[in-house]
Order: sequence, then structure tokens, then C-alpha cells
Amino acid sequence: MNVKSAHFLPGTNKRLGDKYLLLECLGDGSHGWVWRSERLNDGQIVAVKIPKDITREDRQLAEGKELLQVEPHDNIVQIFDMGRIDNEWFYIEMEYFPSQTLAQKLDDRQRNFGQTYERLFRIYRQVLCAVQYLSELPVPISHGDIKPHNILVGERDLVKLTDFGSSALPEEIYVRTRENGGTVLYSAPEFSNVDSRKGSLEELLLGDVYSLGVLLYQLLTGKLPHDTPAQVQRHAPFKRPTEINSSIHADLEQVVLTCMQKRPEERFSTISALMSAFDAATQKQLKIGATAPVFQAKPDQDWSSAVLEAMAEQSYKKAAQLASQEYSRSKDLQALHQQLIALYRDNRLFDFEKVVENNRSCLLEEKLTQSAELYELIVKANLQLRNINQAQFWLLQRKQVGDENSATMYLESSILGLEAKYPEARALLEKVNQATPRKLHVLTQLIQVCEQMRDYSGAVGYLKATLRMFPDCAQLADKKKLYSNLGLL
Repeated sequence: MNVKSAHFLPGTNKRLGDKYLLLECLGDGSHGWVWRSERLNDGQIVAVKIPKDITREDRQLAEGKELLQVEPHDNIVQIFDMGRIDNEWFYIEMEYFPSQTLAQKLDDRQRNFGQTYERLFRIYRQVLCAVQYLSELPVPISHGDIKPHNILVGERDLVKLTDFGSSALPEEIYVRTRENGGTVLYSAPEFSNVDSRKGSLEELLLGDVYSLGVLLYQLLTGKLPHDTPAQVQRHAPFKRPTEINSSIHADLEQVVLTCMQKRPEERFSTISALMSAFDAATQKQLKIGATAPVFQAKPDQDWSSAVLEAMAEQSYKKAAQLASQEYSRSKDLQALHQQLIALYRDNRLFDFEKVVENNRSCLLEEKLTQSAELYELIVKANLQLRNINQAQFWLLQRKQVGDENSATMYLESSILGLEAKYPEARALLEKVNQATPRKLHVLTQLIQVCEQMRDYSGAVGYLKATLRMFPDCAQLADKKKLYSNLGLL
């Protein structure tokens, strides 16, 4: 594929071809962005999903194409269009639905979200309605990735199911690869160790029934039945819901346990059967008290310990959420710092940018305990986003709170490189190399800046020196081969 805009990075008020004006980044994940956008031909506000890896085939990127021709449903995010723009950027156009994910809501239970059975039942039943609708289409669809992250909760608790990247038709030969390990914790055992879901309609829907059981377990207990994919695969023993929350009615617990049977044939055979059992059990549960608390949360561990633990496990999204909650509660600037670190490590740069902008005045106050480190992080993020002006601004803040060092010189050299001021960038990089020798990222940057200056003898010299220090570096080996082919070595 000829990708002319391989270096295009979506940004606020940028156009995606002649089709959309991008207004606000709603989500920035490992595999794609979701933008609130204006459709240019009629001014309609829509959500546009843009995969990051546009070199994949259209069939790998097309999520929910089966929903393009069906009647809309209140509990399913409507998909309007998808395809390529200028034969390059793939897009999926969906309805714009102001909301938070159910995962975000559940992480914020201390603000009383879902603390009553009545509210949780209202939300869960809408999920059942969405899955039932998909299962009863003329050509039935199995969602295949039912979890709180794919459930949107909007105003007045209107629920919409989204993200059809794992959806499947009966006996579908090709199904997209599962890319999120966390999804496995909601999967049926038979689908927990496979890259794709294939099977009859009944087999696929029985997998959805299991996931719906895990979701209900979590809503009722605040926990997941299993902690690791290996436990899911072998269907390791787990606590019954009433062992965690003694207020759960026996019939409601039985609904959960029937959904989560290891043998698919022992689960509810249809979504309709699950819904009927759920409705009957909820009536009994609500007689106990519709507004009674679902469960009493145990005292939280120290927030900073929880964040560091999540960081150590590379659960950066969780770490960012925990730190964000603490900052919202206490306005502790250390929590804001930890949130930004987690967002940066998770490569959620647009979310990072939004948090910085929303807290700009706080970040500029002289109350930060590690302001130098934080300002350097903000510069790095802006460099990756190609926000040169913002990178320069925050580098200036960094210089005002501490002495210049090799880190600040390296950041400044990167800014100069983006401005095509290559001699100045080289001079700074050489200072950095003298101060902190044998740094691979500094040496490779020197090679690149010499190339930009057309100083190929200098580039060759730095390449040879770097290869002596890092003989096993594949990137350098490729560069050496290229130089040899060009007659420079």
C-alpha cells in the first residue's frame, strides 16, 4: 500500500482527508484513536475511530461492518460508515455518545456509582437487551468481547454496547485477533486460549453468556472471579458471590453460576433464557431493598502503594485511573504526577495532553516536589506529538526550576532537530555525548542529524563508534548494510 501520510498524526482541528474535522480525542489506546469529529459534508458530530496500524488489511480493521445495514437499537452504538480515506487512513464512523465506560464508573464506586441493586440491575439489563438484539438479527452476531470497557454509560444511565472488534458471524472463517490480554478475564474457558473465535451460532453465544455471568459477578461483588488467564482457562475454583457479598439473593447467585458453568451446554441456552431468569431473580432481590447498598467496600490501601503496584505490573491504565481518582479527591499534586507518568508509559499521549492542559495552572505553581522531572516528561510527550511550541514552553519551565543537564540538552536538541536547525542540534548532542558517553539513543540521534546535514563522513564515524559499543543492535546492523550498499563504508 502506498501510504503517503505515514507520518500523519491526528490532532485537534486537523482534517482527515476531506471527510472529517477532528475536534477532540475521546480515547487514545495502543491500537487506535477515537475522535469526536465534524462530518464535513453536513456538519454532523460523530465519533471516528482511526486504527494506528493502517498497513493491515481492511477486513482486519473493519469492526462491526455487519451492523451497517441493520435497524439501530437504543443500546448499541450505531455504526454509520467505514472505509479508507485517499486509500490510506482507515476510519470507522459511529454515533457520538457522550458517556463514560462502565469500567470507569466501577473504578469510581466511592462516589456512589452503582451502590444500589436497582441501579446496577437497570444497567445490566440494557446490556442483556443489546446482546439479545445482536443474537436475533436476520444474520445473528456474537459480540465476543463483553466487558465493562466496551459498555458506555451516558446521561440517565442510558447504556450502549460498543467495540465490535471481536464480533463474529456463525462459522466465520476469519475473526480478528484478540489484542487485549485483559479481555481474557471475561472470556469463557473454551475461548480463553485462542487467537480467534470460530464456531456455530450456539457455541459463540454460549461464550457471550459466560461473559455476561462474569460481568454480573463483578457488578454484585466488586471483584472478578479469576485473576489470571491461566485460571480462566482451567476454570479454577472461585468464591461464590455470596461468599463476598452476603446480601445477594440465592436465586440471583444461581443466575451468575449458571452463566459461568465450565461446560457450555450447562449454561443458559439463549440470551432470552438468561434474561427471564435474571428478571425473576431481581424481583426477589429488590424486595429485600431496592436502595440498599450492594456491598460495603473495604478500606482502600494507600493510593500511592496501589499506583506503584499497578505500575510494577505494567497495568498503566489502572495506575492512571487510581491516580486520577486520588487527585480528584485530594488535589494532591503527587497523584497528578503519577497519573501523567502512567499515561505516558501507556502511550496515551492525547489523554496526557488533555490532563496537562486541564491542570496547566496547577502545574505552573511552585508547589510541585519533583517539578524538574515532571516538566521533562511533558516536553517528551509534546515532542512525540510534534507540538514544538508546547515543548519549548515546558522546556523553559524546566530550565527555570533547575540547572541545565544532559537530559535538558538532549530535549533541546530534539526540538532543534524538529525545527530543522541541524548544526545547533548536533552541537548540543555532542555536548551530551561528552557528558554522558555510551548512550545509544544519543549516538543514534547524532547519526541521524549528520545525515540531515549531508555530513556522511560524520555519520559513518558515529556509526562505527556506536557499533563497537553495541555490536548486537539490529537497527545499527541495518544502517551499516544500507551505508555499504550506498558505498559510504
